[in-house]
Amino acid sequence: MAAQNNNGLGFSRADIPELTVKVLRPAEGARPDVRLLAVNGALIVIKDYGSGANMFKRSMGRYLVERELAAYKRLQGLKGIPACLGCLDPYTLVVRYVDAEPAPLIDACRLTPDFFLRLLEMVRRIHERGVAHGDLKRLPNILVDKHDAPALIDFTAAVISGSSPLAALVLPQIFENDLRGVYKLKMRHAPNLLTPEEEAFLEYQGPAERLFRRVRDRVRGPVQRLSGGER
Repeated sequence: MAAQNNNGLGFSRADIPELTVKVLRPAEGARPDVRLLAVNGALIVIKDYGSGANMFKRSMGRYLVERELAAYKRLQGLKGIPACLGCLDPYTLVVRYVDAEPAPLIDACRLTPDFFLRLLEMVRRIHERGVAHGDLKRLPNILVDKHDAPALIDFTAAVISGSSPLAALVLPQIFENDLRGVYKLKMRHAPNLLTPEEEAFLEYQGPAERLFRRVRDRVRGPVQRLSGGER
């Protein structure tokens, strides 16, 4: 392995192939390369926007790394949130590996009322710190560890209070979308636990929700085309 560099992590970009245990998701279009690495006996996950990327992807990746890093700093110390170890470089985020499985893939009997209470409490705590996850409707971002406790990963889409005037406008809607992610998991994999109130919450689309979806759908296509991510 190469000598330690000034990132404080004990490895450099050149060491990544040697340290890779598994490629969790290869880079594709605007998506980063996500890998599981073994470093000094510990498992870590890197999210790398810089390897073989074009200028747009590197610029966008740098912004996304900064935003996700800011979210992890706000959430430092919360149980069920991966510890962020920092950045290998401006394009690569490093977090500790969470030994857990995506909630949609586990035996549904493990998704108990207690699990959902703990998950909702975790979501409430990240909201109290001014962070909305932003992508909990993508259910694999919700994990279940070996003790059947919840964990949350991938804060790429996080919205952080105080980060911009736009954040102040959209944050209440993103908070609601985080709750929809929890209820969506319950509806699909533990429907017997879904309350009538939660079902109504899932079905309701107020003016803010409709506007948010319209803006999101309009922006998504051009960004994907520009970054080469549209299939």
